[in-house]
Amino acid sequence: MKKWAIFFIVIFFITGCAQQNKGTTFVTTVQYVVDGDTVKIKKDGEMVTVRLLNIDTPETYREKQAYGEEAKQFAKDVLLHKKVTMELSAKEQPYDRYGRLLAYIWLEDGALYQEKVVQEGLARVAYVFEPDTKYAKRLYKAQEKAKKAKKRIWSVDGYVTEKGFNMSVWLDQAS
Repeated sequence: MKKWAIFFIVIFFITGCAQQNKGTTFVTTVQYVVDGDTVKIKKDGEMVTVRLLNIDTPETYREKQAYGEEAKQFAKDVLLHKKVTMELSAKEQPYDRYGRLLAYIWLEDGALYQEKVVQEGLARVAYVFEPDTKYAKRLYKAQEKAKKAKKRIWSVDGYVTEKGFNMSVWLDQAS
């Protein structure tokens, strides 16, 4: 009987430790905007790169994509040097393969940043994987509104794809 009790205590402890990141939130200030879907914050005294969950914005570096700079500027206007609440990924280890912290960003007014940037037509809903799907419906709803209004990234048919952004379609339209 004693062995079973120890077994259950150990299992309870292990499960509790594994669950500790789920739903974790903390308040911080955005220190630097890398682009429309990546920022840097200070966490526990260290500068940490954060990849925003469930969205993808056009690139501003290697391959400059249409609306990438606008998405970056939007992030600066809304996030830079602002106090925000980070809601970490529900994954056991809330990091991606590049070591970036995965999170949602909540603004002081209670708005979800990812929803705002999608509504503006500067991001597509992407990389929606379990267990990080809790805001997917509201993000897809915001995306549908931006699509119908042909806002920014949605202004050229075929520019936004399942895999990202197709600059050749954009360039063909522009010429």
